[in-house]
Amino acid sequence: MTRPEHDAARLLINWGVALTRLIGIAGVADHESRPAQRWAFRLELPLLFIALWIPVEWYLVHTGHLSVSEGFGIDVVLWGFFLLEQLVLLALVKDRAYYLKTNWLLVAVVAFGLPLLFIPGVNFLLGVRLLRGLLVVITALRLGRRYFRELGRHVFFAIVLMTAFLLVLGGSVMPMLDPEHFEGFGDGVWWTLVTLSTVGYGDLVPQTESGRLMGLIFVGMAVVWLSLISASIAAFLVGLRMEASTEDEERIDTQILHRLDRIEALLEQERETRRDEMARGDGGESPPGR
Repeated sequence: MTRPEHDAARLLINWGVALTRLIGIAGVADHESRPAQRWAFRLELPLLFIALWIPVEWYLVHTGHLSVSEGFGIDVVLWGFFLLEQLVLLALVKDRAYYLKTNWLLVAVVAFGLPLLFIPGVNFLLGVRLLRGLLVVITALRLGRRYFRELGRHVFFAIVLMTAFLLVLGGSVMPMLDPEHFEGFGDGVWWTLVTLSTVGYGDLVPQTESGRLMGLIFVGMAVVWLSLISASIAAFLVGLRMEASTEDEERIDTQILHRLDRIEALLEQERETRRDEMARGDGGESPPGR
């Protein structure tokens, strides 16, 4: 990576960090204590599964594969986990005021969302559904902050996570937004994959306004997604080339060192031979006066 590209990537990361602080989903700051950062890292994997599960739960409840009461029980567990996470992090961070200031949106969603689940009838209101969607977006952005840094190091694992999340999101949401043209989860996943790859077969096309809006969002994501994949693959190939060049250089250096060792050994052998010849010559001469 050249210096201008490095500076541009660093500037973009700094803008992303500043944005997450502004909208209140920054997570644990880099200057916080090691226990707080360690537990924040440990809780990322469950958060990833939750972010993937919530859209699937929407789809299962919408299609009748999961009853409303079962969905309610799962929601209580999920929101309870978010509450537990916030309590653990608040107990471990040193600067609680700064944590609340940079995570105000996440704290507010968790604080208001969990009690609303227990109010009779409110579970069917649009407000709670919007809070669930907001929770998915917040979780994705929080995890994206870390994995975007990993993308800057050309790690394919981050791309795999991003792809999995987009496929699950599209496969779960599209059958709900346009049930006449998307019969199930598989149709949504196929449409998402075709859209992200910018192939556009045209066999599945959203017809409703909400479906088209989702399609517009995914088209914008596809541009970023393909750019990241292309850049990561190119960096990976360049890295392999540099690694091969380094191995060649190391092999040449090793050969040169072996040759130098052989030359030194021969020179040392030649010196030993000369010393022996000189010693024999000195011993064979008769002392003067005899």
